[in-house]
Amino acid sequence: MKYLFLLLPFVALGQNDKIKHYVAGASISAISYSLVANRASASLSHRDALLISFATGVVAGVAKEIYDSKGNGTPDVNDAIATALGSFTFTVTINLLSNQSYRRHR
Repeated sequence: MKYLFLLLPFVALGQNDKIKHYVAGASISAISYSLVANRASASLSHRDALLISFATGVVAGVAKEIYDSKGNGTPDVNDAIATALGSFTFTVTINLLSNQSYRRHR
């Protein structure tokens, strides 16, 4: 998890809310990747599963901010960015780990 350094700006600024969004984005992507990868058919590649999991995290972050803008909270573009960043970090990490695993088994 060498990409956790991406959290540093949020920690340095004391942005606990942004950390929660970051973790939520990573969690949503992890769950969706797990579901998609387990149900993957021959027509769905590992790359496709990664893209779907990343998109799911981004869409969830944007949807949450749209929900907030309807009077259910305080909308913040930076919250959506933090959620997308968490999703991106998970996606990159899984891709790097799977590439290392592939190289070892080769």
